[in-house]
Amino acid sequence: MRTVQILPQLAFANGKRMEATQFNVVSISDNLFDSVTFKYTLFDENMVWSGESTWSLEGRETYLTWDASPEGAYTLVAAGIGLELAPSVSKSGMFLEVE
Repeated sequence: MRTVQILPQLAFANGKRMEATQFNVVSISDNLFDSVTFKYTLFDENMVWSGESTWSLEGRETYLTWDASPEGAYTLVAAGIGLELAPSVSKSGMFLEVE
């Protein structure tokens, strides 16, 4: 699973207050023309699940704002739900590999 570091975000999961610091995005439905739905999952610093939901791009003009790259998906979903990606310090890209 690939995650991206986000600036700490308050989250509530199973009645517990948590601080999400990691973010995962997966495309769960894409018609390759005018609609894509992403599932995003939040994790705390220990990779404990902190919540999840879906976010979509609907309509041809909106769909074309995505460059169809993983980085673009993370950037669009984060902006769409009000998260801020942490500045990347890695030369290998924005992703952290988590097992």
